[in-house]
Amino acid sequence: MRIFKMSVFMKRYFFVLALFLCTSCNQTAKTTIQIYDSALADESDDTDIDVVDNDGDGFTQGEDCDDSDPLIYPQATEICNERDDNCNGEIDEGAGVDWYFDFDEDGYGAEFLENSCDSIPNATQFDGDCDDEDPLVHPNSLERIDGKDSNCDGATDWLVQIYVAVDDAGELCINNEILGDTGGWNTGKVYEKWMTTGPVAIGIYGWDVGYQITAGIFHLEISNGDVWTSDSSWVYSPDPDNESSKDGWCTPPFDDSSWESVQVIGSIGVDPWGNAPSVFPQGSPAQWIWDYYPVQLNSQYLRKVITLP
Repeated sequence: MRIFKMSVFMKRYFFVLALFLCTSCNQTAKTTIQIYDSALADESDDTDIDVVDNDGDGFTQGEDCDDSDPLIYPQATEICNERDDNCNGEIDEGAGVDWYFDFDEDGYGAEFLENSCDSIPNATQFDGDCDDEDPLVHPNSLERIDGKDSNCDGATDWLVQIYVAVDDAGELCINNEILGDTGGWNTGKVYEKWMTTGPVAIGIYGWDVGYQITAGIFHLEISNGDVWTSDSSWVYSPDPDNESSKDGWCTPPFDDSSWESVQVIGSIGVDPWGNAPSVFPQGSPAQWIWDYYPVQLNSQYLRKVITLP
């Protein structure tokens, strides 16, 4: 059934009509006036709260728990303000942040404490500290600390000590970076280089300049006591004069499956080098190595891939 709703104009029209028709009865007129007053009262109160949105946030009075604040409505994001932002009857639920104990006060923590809107003493909102007793170690650290994962990326930083020598001359390469010359056989050369966990390609390019025996020797160590030296596990190029075949030869993924195992000539103390090179650490197990080609003035590429812990 469709219900007809009179407007104020129509109500006034029928009121005048009733007065005109009912001139003989005061009581009837009084009743009519009461009906008219009641109709006007009903009309003035006829406000629908389901269509009124006072704060303009898209939610009406019937939905919005605070229709005077446009930041408060049923789908609002709850924030830490001790108010019910999303009109679900709860205050600040899920709006807090995770707090972590920060023992070394470097701004990063490791141990989870709680989720809270309030700050917590000796705590931080940032986690991931892999050593909460060292303020120099944290995810955003720019420092390098020997033997530690300084920036918590899963890789340990190592200040590597490298000793090398070639008779007669040569270049040392680490992971496709030329560190410098190898020094002479009598003294050798020492390098110090920062490296991190993972594969390391060691390359020695050496050559003979004096019609004498040619050989190279190498020693690398890190602070935890691990040592890698030149030995029979190294390989040399079977075609040292073919430069095109050496592209990437000093990188870990280089395919050296066609290269050949080196010749081990002897340890430190063997003739003709005696106790040279002088810069090498005492007691080094490094061995003099080269290829098997008895060619004067020849050059050669030697390589080995190791893995730092």
